[in-house]
Amino acid sequence: MIQNKRLEKIMNLLQQEKTVSVSQLSELLHVTPKTVRLDLKKLENANVLKRVHGGAVLSTHQSTSFPVLSHRQKFAEEKARIARKAFTLLKENDVILLDDGSTSLELAKLLGDFKITVLTNDVFIVNELMYKSNVTLYVIGGALKRDGESFVINGEDSIQFVKKYHVNKVFLGVSTIDMENGVMIFYYGDRSTKRAFMAAADEVVCMADHSKFGQTAFTHVAGIDEIDTIITDSGLPEEEAEKYREIGIRVLYAEL
Repeated sequence: MIQNKRLEKIMNLLQQEKTVSVSQLSELLHVTPKTVRLDLKKLENANVLKRVHGGAVLSTHQSTSFPVLSHRQKFAEEKARIARKAFTLLKENDVILLDDGSTSLELAKLLGDFKITVLTNDVFIVNELMYKSNVTLYVIGGALKRDGESFVINGEDSIQFVKKYHVNKVFLGVSTIDMENGVMIFYYGDRSTKRAFMAAADEVVCMADHSKFGQTAFTHVAGIDEIDTIITDSGLPEEEAEKYREIGIRVLYAEL
């Protein structure tokens, strides 16, 4: 089993049990205790767990790279402002792809006053848009992933589905953004789906509140040079935004 899949399984178990042992994980993952300890060290470096003698416990200071139960409620006002800024980039008859995420959901709530086509893999976004007559809605098919309070469709069927379409913009859901490591997510299984979403779009837009910058998750999705536009909130220092602008990325601040 590759490391990213092991990390997912470790965190899934830890979310349920709050504590795990090296011997338990070694048996579950079919790897040596030494391999388990290396995995736990990597997770500890990401601030999602704390190693203890013989195992690990769930961290009380978790990184935003891991989707905990309250994830959709974090920085709610910032996300709403970011979504309103993103809305100003849209025009009638656009074709867009809304990747999963709470900020994408906030953007979906603003749609409906003019004709637009939306592709999405987020069940909450589907529920938001299904009754809006001005929105032509395409639900991306595939396997449903139930993760806490998120319900997302992904996998090979999703990839094949989206290959049939072309969109003006994709609003990409990411866990972290970093100049050196690019955009990253926690779940390895989402990577190929997000790559397919990017390939279908003229413009890749990341809506990311300030807490996601300068952090790393476990799975690399794209180099920072593959992102066209970043929309963030005033919590990101201007000097940090300027670093991204210098390499050709448009950085927009949400209005207060």
